[in-house]
Amino acid sequence: MGSFARKCVTAGVAALLAFGLTPEGTLWGSAAADRGASSTWSLPENDKGAGLIGIKIGAFLPQVFQSQLDTSYFLELEGGYLLPFVNRMFGIVGSFALSTPQTTGMISDPRVPGGSYSYNQTTQQFQLGLTFLAKVPLGSLVPYVGIGPRLFVVRTPSGGMAASGTEIPQTTELSQEVGVGVPLGLDVLLGPGRVFVELQLLYAASSQLSTGPGSFGSMTAAAGYRFVF
Repeated sequence: MGSFARKCVTAGVAALLAFGLTPEGTLWGSAAADRGASSTWSLPENDKGAGLIGIKIGAFLPQVFQSQLDTSYFLELEGGYLLPFVNRMFGIVGSFALSTPQTTGMISDPRVPGGSYSYNQTTQQFQLGLTFLAKVPLGSLVPYVGIGPRLFVVRTPSGGMAASGTEIPQTTELSQEVGVGVPLGLDVLLGPGRVFVELQLLYAASSQLSTGPGSFGSMTAAAGYRFVF
């Protein structure tokens, strides 16, 4: 490494340390949200709350409300704010989630060639949410429960094949439904944020013709990480 490169590295490290050190001489410091705080009990008295950005990945389990759809993946991005009151006991979070449960089957129908047809259907569910969270600040462990509205935007492509081999043309239905989400989870303070595990109950009535009357409800089981800043 040349002398110029060494000087650049040294200057960068010095700038990082100067930026990260508090007047008390600790790296990052407890005043910077959960950075440097191993417990919610060690947050400063003049705490102003903190923003958060998180990601969760897990399983989408629609069988809780109906048996037609199969288990799918579940991906959710979230952003919000932890309010400063009572060691950040309350929070407000907006979210965007995606899952694509599928179903296949065979139906007898004398109207189609061969008297029956097979079908395949993918329900592409996009969810916009706003959640009010109540957390129990027990130190490094923070159980929580929440509730809030969800907007389900559901796109359902459907296709199939008659028993005679005749292909049934694909159709697509799009609908929007208002529902609710109820997450229950556990935060663990770790690094610059919180690792967490969560179960979530989701529900919205379905008015789609392709899926029939029912619901877009499910249970999700997920884990993820929330960066707190």
